[in-house]
Amino acid sequence: MSDETKPVLDKHETLTVGVIVERRKAKTPWQDFVWQPVEVVTLVPPLEPWSVMREEGTTTRFFAGRFTMELHPRETVSYKMNLDSDAPSLYVVLREDSGAPQGVALILASPSPAEAEAYMEGGMATVDKVPMDDEITAWLAAYVETFHVEEQFRKRKRGRDKPRSGSVQ
Repeated sequence: MSDETKPVLDKHETLTVGVIVERRKAKTPWQDFVWQPVEVVTLVPPLEPWSVMREEGTTTRFFAGRFTMELHPRETVSYKMNLDSDAPSLYVVLREDSGAPQGVALILASPSPAEAEAYMEGGMATVDKVPMDDEITAWLAAYVETFHVEEQFRKRKRGRDKPRSGSVQ
């Protein structure tokens, strides 16, 4: 890509996306419904959050709402790892919330597997991945190309005056 065709990117680039989720009747007596993100779109529909998009049997598709993803230069390793995978994905986090219109809230949409992983601890949120569309993939790839800096591996050296940690003396 020549310098003339490269997009001009900000260090903290943002992109507002729409998140679409499905609610299915659960097959267990301990849970009424199962929520699953199904798509993240750049063409955000002109709907209110948690609007019903379609109903088929025991499955209802909702527009969960808009989310503004923000990229950070310190996360480029994570973005690059995602882009280099067989199936680049966006990670969507949903959390049960009795005050939310459907009893569930949209918490995050992110291209960073590391950011999504932080929500997996504690089991208080549902983290799922959905395929990344071509437009978001191109946006993320341009950002990584612009801001990613490969760091050379440097083996740490122990000081001569310091014994190995964990050794018995």
